[in-house]
Amino acid sequence: MSLGHVSLPTGPSNYKAMRDFYLATLQPLGYTVYLEGEGQYCGFRAPMGGPDFWLHCGGQDFVPVDAALTADENLATRGRTHVAFNVSSRKQVDEWFQNALQAGGISNGKPGERELYAKGYYAAFLLDPLGNNVEAVHFNPFPWWLKHMDKTLGVLAMFAGGVAAQFVWSYAKKAGWA
Repeated sequence: MSLGHVSLPTGPSNYKAMRDFYLATLQPLGYTVYLEGEGQYCGFRAPMGGPDFWLHCGGQDFVPVDAALTADENLATRGRTHVAFNVSSRKQVDEWFQNALQAGGISNGKPGERELYAKGYYAAFLLDPLGNNVEAVHFNPFPWWLKHMDKTLGVLAMFAGGVAAQFVWSYAKKAGWA
């Protein structure tokens, strides 16, 4: 089983800012708006996928990130909501991070390899307008040559098959069968 979708609450007065932020931030990942309901909810979908990231208005307002960073005494105890988006390349992590900063995100970790998590884990982090910790990650735990092993084995198999066929043909000619 895998996760189907995540929805972040925004509160009525922060909905538009959060929607605009995520619209700009998710654009480099190929996300588009799937469904939106009159300032109450918005679902985003990745290319070739269903809506997996949603914002919903909820019934109460929340403290914006600048106030949350200084005034929310509960932030230290409750922690931040963390959402990570898988991307297809390190370049896409970098582009996502730049777009997110331009859209008003606050850096919470510049793009780079995070060997603390795992070798090949390349990610960037930022805080959205409500202080949620958002991440774009490209995780490739395999060495470059290993991820192309299937193609390499296919070429080797074709080569070996060709050599074997040539050997059989030569033997058949010498034996007078061909």
